[in-house]
Amino acid sequence: GAAEVPHFIIVLDGVPFELVDEMYREGYFRAFYPPSRVICPFPGMTDTALSEVFHSDRCIANQALYFDRQANRLSDGNSVYLRGGNAPWAAKMTYRCSFWWDGLSYLDPQLVFDHEMNGIVETFRRVRSGEAGAYSIGSAALGIRYGRPAFLQFLRTIDRLCEQFIRERHGRVKITLLSDHGHCLVECTPISFDKVLAASGYRLAKSLRRPGDVVAIPYGLCTYAEFFTNDPAGVAACLTAHEDVEFACYVEKDDVVVRDREGEARIRKGKGGFTYDALRGDPLKLGDTIERLRRDGKVTAGGEIDPDALFAATLDAYYPDPLERIWHAFHGLVKLPPDVIVNLRDGSCFGSRFFYAMIGRIGSTHGSLERRNSTTFAMTMLGELPPAMRSREVMPAVERLRNGR
Repeated sequence: GAAEVPHFIIVLDGVPFELVDEMYREGYFRAFYPPSRVICPFPGMTDTALSEVFHSDRCIANQALYFDRQANRLSDGNSVYLRGGNAPWAAKMTYRCSFWWDGLSYLDPQLVFDHEMNGIVETFRRVRSGEAGAYSIGSAALGIRYGRPAFLQFLRTIDRLCEQFIRERHGRVKITLLSDHGHCLVECTPISFDKVLAASGYRLAKSLRRPGDVVAIPYGLCTYAEFFTNDPAGVAACLTAHEDVEFACYVEKDDVVVRDREGEARIRKGKGGFTYDALRGDPLKLGDTIERLRRDGKVTAGGEIDPDALFAATLDAYYPDPLERIWHAFHGLVKLPPDVIVNLRDGSCFGSRFFYAMIGRIGSTHGSLERRNSTTFAMTMLGELPPAMRSREVMPAVERLRNGR
């Protein structure tokens, strides 16, 4: 019985669902029930996603480097990161290697991954009852450096690790595997917004002091970018001119506005769900899906779309569950949301030029609203999870199984 044996939770950073599903179909992870799809928040970042998974306090921002409007300055991103200041979920982990190892993980990811595997084994061997959780950043670092082959290699290692725990405990153990967000699984090249901003009279700055100042968050390397500005509409319109931007979104009164090069739509939250008013074009590619849901009675006369119906209908779409995820990005996901978020096409990334020079190649990364970036996994030995969940639904579902419900 699940209540009679230890329950180990292993959190792997940045694993796309499709690779785990592929391996499961090939015969790996057969101590587990089939993997479930998990749709992470937007932007798809570790701290926000795992704070949703483990229902911890809200993160300060999407990344450790953030802009504080009240102080009108950027944070010391490295200091915030190293002390775990933007990772409230980490307190729920029994094992998480020192944050100081994280920098090394991108220089020598295999060394850090091996260090973490040893740490997880040592930690779990001491646990005789109850629940214990462990997190690995080395998994994401391997994927970022080396792409799809590295994901498959470390997942095989995790499969063997789980089998080892089962043998050592003579079957008297339950294990849950999960991840925070997906990955694009294509090599990415860093881009710059300097020219497109300058062409419209804006300038990148470290604070908002003069008209036209724009503060960007160049930290890590991600398939999205965020900006702070006193002119969100103007900056969003400017950024959509960049060839690598799929869309830009920002808050305007009671709406979230989504713009691409051809059109504009507005998202509004109502009592019965979200509305999607496509004024020009269809930036989120939702027109056909909404028409099908309307025929099925899932859209009210006022245009409010049943959120669970939209979630199910868009699991395989280019942008899964886009309305709730974009709305949440500006309303409640973090304490200091950006003014403008841009979604980048796969193959492009934005962030720290120093980071890129340090590691030399981005074999895959994450953050955007696109399906691979957004879709990760959860699977457990406790029982069969729902086939698809939002990040916040994962642990309640696991706990129901653990408690025999």
